[in-house]
Amino acid sequence: MSGLAARVATLANLAKARVNLVAAVSKRTLATEASPEDYGYYPDPLEHATGREKKMLLARLAGDDRYEPKVYYRAEISTKEKPNLVPAHFDFRIVGCMCEPDSGHVNFMVVRKGLTQRCECGAWFKAIDADPESV
Repeated sequence: MSGLAARVATLANLAKARVNLVAAVSKRTLATEASPEDYGYYPDPLEHATGREKKMLLARLAGDDRYEPKVYYRAEISTKEKPNLVPAHFDFRIVGCMCEPDSGHVNFMVVRKGLTQRCECGAWFKAIDADPESV
């Protein structure tokens, strides 16, 4: 009986050691936010920007909004002879049409210069040459 009692005591000690090990491993340390005084402040995005991104940031600072997305409102009634005109700097333009005012879905299509294209909702679009100064 003493051998059995010793085995049970050994198994109990092993189980207790396993619980202590799991508790020690799974204990998380406290994460804190780094202080700007310790590591320095974030750099200005303009200092790291290059190329096209820097050109866009400088234009925005100068008050030029040519790189900002623009919203054009389509006419309620448009026909093939009198479509919604979309300015395009290239041979085509991607147009997003919200067919219904309360819809969250935008119907995107490619409108090519010189061609009149119809949306699924019935609105007509035509790409025209954009003002060269708006580039």
